[in-house]
Order: sequence, then C-alpha cells, then structure tokens
Amino acid sequence: DLGVISPALQYEEEMTFLLRDRLVNWLIILLLAALLVVVLRLTGQRMVPILLIGALALTGMSVNNLHIINKSIRDLDLTSSNGISSTLQSQPHFSLSKKGKNVVVLMFDRAMGTMLPYILNEKPELRQQFAGFTYYTNTISYGGHTNFAAPPLFGGYEYTPVEMNKRSDEALVDKHNESLKVMPVLFSENGYKVTVCDPPYANYRWFSDLTIYNDYPQIETYITRGKFSPQENQTDLGLNHRNFFLFSLMKTLPLSLQPLVYDQGNYLYLPDRQGEAASSSQTIQSLSKASGFRKAFMQSYDVLQNFSAMTKISDEEENTFLFLANDTTHEPVLLQTPDYIPVAHVDNKDYDAAFSNRFQNKENGRQLKVETTNQIAHYHINMAMMLQLGRWFDDLREQGVYDNTRIIIASDHGSDLRQIEELMIDYPGGRTVGLEFYYPLLLVKDFDSDQFSISETFMTNADVPTLAFDGLINNPVNPFTGKEINNREKFSHEQFITLSRVYQTDINDGNTFLPSAWASIKDDIWQASNWSFYPEDQVLADYP
Repeated sequence: DLGVISPALQYEEEMTFLLRDRLVNWLIILLLAALLVVVLRLTGQRMVPILLIGALALTGMSVNNLHIINKSIRDLDLTSSNGISSTLQSQPHFSLSKKGKNVVVLMFDRAMGTMLPYILNEKPELRQQFAGFTYYTNTISYGGHTNFAAPPLFGGYEYTPVEMNKRSDEALVDKHNESLKVMPVLFSENGYKVTVCDPPYANYRWFSDLTIYNDYPQIETYITRGKFSPQENQTDLGLNHRNFFLFSLMKTLPLSLQPLVYDQGNYLYLPDRQGEAASSSQTIQSLSKASGFRKAFMQSYDVLQNFSAMTKISDEEENTFLFLANDTTHEPVLLQTPDYIPVAHVDNKDYDAAFSNRFQNKENGRQLKVETTNQIAHYHINMAMMLQLGRWFDDLREQGVYDNTRIIIASDHGSDLRQIEELMIDYPGGRTVGLEFYYPLLLVKDFDSDQFSISETFMTNADVPTLAFDGLINNPVNPFTGKEINNREKFSHEQFITLSRVYQTDINDGNTFLPSAWASIKDDIWQASNWSFYPEDQVLADYP
C-alpha cells in the first residue's frame, strides 16, 4: 500500500518497497515466464485460439472501463445544465452581519490537532490573532477518513459510524447527505441567512454535488475549490497526459524498477529551461528543499487567501450561518519559511537550522518528530492555514464583525504521522497504533470572547452542531429524524472509532460500513489505559 495519491499522480510518501516484496515479485515474474515457455512448447499452434479469446476478453473489458470512466467524467460536469445551482458558476461569497449573530463552521480536512502547540510556539503572534478561541487538546474523531469522520461533525452524534450502521435499511450516501444538511437547514428554518461551500463527499462524489440542497433554494451553495486559481495552460495539460501514460507503464513494471520511472513524481520529466518549476506537482528533495507547486494544494490555499474578498459585510438586522470545507491541510507540500508561502523553489535550510527547537512543546516537553518529508510537509500546510486565518480574523476585527461571530474550526480527522510518542500505543498482535489519525483539530470562539485559552475537556468533533446551536436555537431538533441535537451520547458510553482504511465511497457504499476493526475511548485520550481495541473485523451496530 503506497498510500494516498494526488490527482497529479504523486504519492504522499516516498515510493519504497520491502526487499522481500521485490524478491517475491521477481520470483513470480520468472516463474510465469518459465510457465509460458513450457506451455508454448507443449501446445504450439493450439495456443492461438486461446490467446485470441483472451485478447477479445481484454478488449471488451477495456471498452467497459472506458464507458465507466466517461460516465464518471460526465458526473463531474457539474454545470447548471446538469441540474446544479447557478451559484456554482458565480463568484463564491458569504455575508456576515454587523448587527446580528453570525455562526461560522470551518472544516479543514485532515487538520492536525496535535500540531497546534508547536505552531503557536513558532508563531506566538497567532495567540493574539486567535484571541477568544479555546483549543481543545483532548479531542477524538470517529475514523481516519472523511466518509467515517465527517458526518458526526456535520450532524452530531446521530451520525457516528455505529449510529449510521444502526440504520441498516438506509443507504450510507443518504445518511451522509442528511448529515450535510442538518445545520444549514435548521439554521435556515430559524431565520438565518445560510451559505454552504464545498460540502465534502456530497452524494458520495469526490467533487461535491450541490444538488443535495435543491429542496432549499434559500440556502446559497458554492464550490470554492479552484475558483481562485489560474487555469492550466497547454504545457501543464500535455505534461499531465504524459504522466498518466508513464504511470500506467510504471505499474506494469517489476517493483524494483517502478521507483526509477516514478522519479519522485516527476516521471523522468526534464524541464525545457533551467530553473523551470512544475505548476501542477511538487518534488520534495529533502526536509528543507522542494521545487514546483502542487495544484491540489493551491486550489484550496487560494481560497483561504481570498477569504476577505469573499466576505460581504452587512448592516442589516440579520443572523447568518456559514459552513465551509477546505482541503489546504489535506495536501502536503513544503512552503517557504518564515511566511510559509508557496514558491517555485523552496529552500529552508538556514531557517530550519536556526529554529530546530520549534518542535518541542514548552508546556509539557512532548517532542513532535519531524523525520520524514511527509511529516514536515503536513506541519507546513497546517501552519499556512493558521496564518491565513489569522489575517482574515484581523480583517473581521477591522470591519466590526469579530466579536458578534461564533467561529468553530474543526477537522474531520488527523493523519497517521506517528510524530508524538505518547500517542503511539500497543495494539493486539504486537503492533502499535498511531492515535494522531483520530485526533482532529478543534478550536472554538464564542461571542464576545477575547482571550485565547486551552482546555483538556474531553471532546469529539460530533460536538460541533451542539456548539453551533448553543444559546441560539432552543432545544434544536434534527429536521430529518425528529431527535433532539445534544451531546448526551458522549457521556452515556465509551466512544467507538472505526479503524477502517476503506475510504473510497464507490467501494464502501452500502447501507452499513464494511466490516472493520474498532477502538473505544473514554475521558482522556492521552491515557493509554483508557483505550480498548476490537481487532476482529465486524459491522458494529451497537455498543458492546
């Protein structure tokens, strides 16, 4: 398993294979070659019809696959002619009122809850920019991927994996869509002006399908990702086509040869001009050096840079609600320090040497391991997110809408980076499990709060709807199930987390999530004794 691959065909981790796997791979190739020679000698001309039938079968499979691919591409053509709201085509924007109450929920995919102390250590000025926020250091999510961990964030405790499994007569996609609508619909029904941007996995599509809100024309919906990024030029498109061909070729090669063609994601590309940098992918040479731009990162980072331009200040007596999801923290890249900005050629060698102590937590002495390019790249993108939000908050203060705005910043899950020793605990069978995967970021600012604080209260990202409604909507009720929205479930039993890695919504798309191992936690995530594991794959639909 090489992990997640980007649209630019770059793996997050370096492409490496175990010596055992490479030797076994060569052995299989040699055995198959020998078998083919023997079969040809024994059968001679009789193999021709068999090979012809095989060729015809492969042709039929190829035609079918092309049909599936073309259908998927048509599904991504989310234009107004395809039934999508015209707001998809317009410039994204949202309103904040000077005279009413504003509620903002920002979801940053894969933002790391573990990294904030080190980010604040390096950039102490962020404490002032984030004045009024509480950072929750004892928070869990319900899985390591968006399909498991995002529904609780949107809809609350009715949408944890166990609770979704209980409703086994309904499709997962319908329950997921339902969770995406809980907060927007309930705020809208209570007179709030509502805007939704980039609801993740809407209709279980990678590119959010805004039609799930068609029954609520009063809710404004937008796709922001890529809206503020320049269009690809012909050179980039040609390079992408070239790389797709070479990727296919690479996957047919023996394991030992694949890294040679992969070439750190460059696919043996040689720039036409000295100093030229790729505009759709980044090549990381070391912990401190990289070249190129990662398109997937830029499409989301450019949105953060344009938050102030998207914000429309209203003098009307109105309340507003914004939900926006963003992938800046999902696309690891190296950025240029000290400002953590994307540049064509990153060189942080001197800065990294001068500030090597920034990965030591001053309060508790915990060390953040930064030994791989993936670890340092995740730190960079989390820092970039915080810096851009800090600038936006300064703008909100200047325009007089910071104090009357409740802001919740949360992630659906973390990442399995294994950077903090205290969050590596024993797992049945002699292995260890990295709990950073299930440690989301949670920052909450209430109305008129003015001091940055840290809380060790046990939280989950399913608390987000309760926090959003608190004091604004009395006894909020889920408009789709009729159940009251609160956090009482958190205190009634241990919280169960799926350890599944099947994040693909075209595979894990039944009525219940596919069988998986599970973990449970109570009270304090930092105490290993509070964790229990259930390693047998199962569809958990009740609490043991």
